Amino acid sequence: MQNRQPFTPELTNSERDEFTEAGFVRLKGVLTTDEVNILRQAMTLALQTFSSSPNSYNVTAAADSIWKDATVEDQGSTQHDLALLAAAIHGSNLPRLTDKPAEHGRRGNFLLDTGVWRRVPQLADFAVGSKMGQIAAELLGVARVRYYDDQMFIKEPGAVDRAAFHQDVPYFHLDGECGCVFWIPLNSVKAGGGRVGYIPGSHRWQQMFKANVFVSGLPFPGAEGVDMPKIDANPEAYGVQYLEAEPGDVLVHHFLTVHGSEGNRSDTPRSAFSLRYCDADIRYRHRPGAPAQPLHKQNMKDGDPLDDQIHPIVWPRIPAIQQTVVQEIAA
Repeated sequence: MQNRQPFTPELTNSERDEFTEAGFVRLKGVLTTDEVNILRQAMTLALQTFSSSPNSYNVTAAADSIWKDATVEDQGSTQHDLALLAAAIHGSNLPRLTDKPAEHGRRGNFLLDTGVWRRVPQLADFAVGSKMGQIAAELLGVARVRYYDDQMFIKEPGAVDRAAFHQDVPYFHLDGECGCVFWIPLNSVKAGGGRVGYIPGSHRWQQMFKANVFVSGLPFPGAEGVDMPKIDANPEAYGVQYLEAEPGDVLVHHFLTVHGSEGNRSDTPRSAFSLRYCDADIRYRHRPGAPAQPLHKQNMKDGDPLDDQIHPIVWPRIPAIQQTVVQEIAA
């Protein structure tokens, strides 16, 4: 791999090899205490503006409405057509994917938001200015890395909704698969507490699976690809590996790696940021059935390059551009 500036590798050979072979890797203690605290501050600010975000959803509340045949509110968000999804779910007769409720009796919510970095400068500064860009370059073996976007996932205590097994790239309007996702927990994640589970080697299956609606495994209407196998019904048959993690750890997986997550039966929250990085040369391609990506320009055509101000280059580091992006968000 050739970079345009000299650098000291952030990863060991074994970590890079594990990512290459398995499609995921746990990077233990890669973040400093200060970095974890910055991300916790970013999460606090994100929650303060959660209800006003056009891309935020209380997944648990939406699922309650859908499975109870109640009126489905859009929650003031525009990324998904919840009424259309409700009709598709009712027509499929697929069950809601949940874990057994916890003995403590709490019933928490599964909260999701997209594009948080565009309103929270602390997250933007970390996403475009931290060593994550270099780590992505080392794992992907590319010379230039672009920051794509983020999501935040919060499973409150007793939020037993699972995330169905899926690949990430079918949700992205991108023409290519060379990218990786950094899943950064801000709490200790143990068994039954919302762990992420991965299928080793699934990034090499040479299959593109339909994007699904998470809490049922139902594909989005019109989604491209083939149906995902019913992995949730028999995870042992697919060799699913659930990973525990501590604050400071980062779990990284390839865009094509099949993964899902438990519900949170613990008595503590499971809060995490999911940051997405890709080969800087990836181009735009509209994927039918995939949810709208809030940061893409409305007039983009297949084959267009991604905008450097919306999806900035983060490796090699270009401090002037990165500073400008963060300043625009803070303004």
